[in-house]
Amino acid sequence: MNFIVSFWGLLVERVDFWEVWRGLVPHETVEKVVYVVSQINSAGYEVPLRVLVRIFARETGADTSALGSKYVERVKTLMKPRRCVGEFITQLKKRGKVAVLSNTPCRCFVKEFLTEAGLEVDMVLTSDVLLRRKPLKSVFKYALAKLGSRPYEAVYFGDGEEDLGALAAGLFTVMVGHDGGHVSLPSLCEAAKWVSRQLPQI
Repeated sequence: MNFIVSFWGLLVERVDFWEVWRGLVPHETVEKVVYVVSQINSAGYEVPLRVLVRIFARETGADTSALGSKYVERVKTLMKPRRCVGEFITQLKKRGKVAVLSNTPCRCFVKEFLTEAGLEVDMVLTSDVLLRRKPLKSVFKYALAKLGSRPYEAVYFGDGEEDLGALAAGLFTVMVGHDGGHVSLPSLCEAAKWVSRQLPQI
């Protein structure tokens, strides 16, 4: 069996990326960029962190490298793991391949968290590399293709509206702390228990 899991909100508490920017550059500059990026995101496309850093550096006269580093470090300090995240990933790994699929401005956040937490997954797929965002059906189909899996051979775990795109791609969908999937569970701890009870080990 194959598993595709969301990152922000499911494994790690969500971070307000724009609020982090407001702590680094003038608010009026952030608001101009927020409007444009939100329109792009709504159309299903991602604006990677490297592009945002260049925009903000140009607008403020800051050094691009220094500004990017400050932003990444601030976000990392706000990344708080959900309870039972280790148990959850361990249970999935006993049962098949695991891919993390995330809407995120930087793949670095996912990779850093997994390394720091000592968690191993089979692949990390992020919107800053794909340049496409959930809930586009094509994003979930791409994840399936990378896993070498058909929809009925995979389970998707998500926690927000964007994750419901998995349903359109034909995936059995488990929602954690959110309604709308085939199964809804209140927490990641309950999701880990559900996996251990309902899904066979390989």
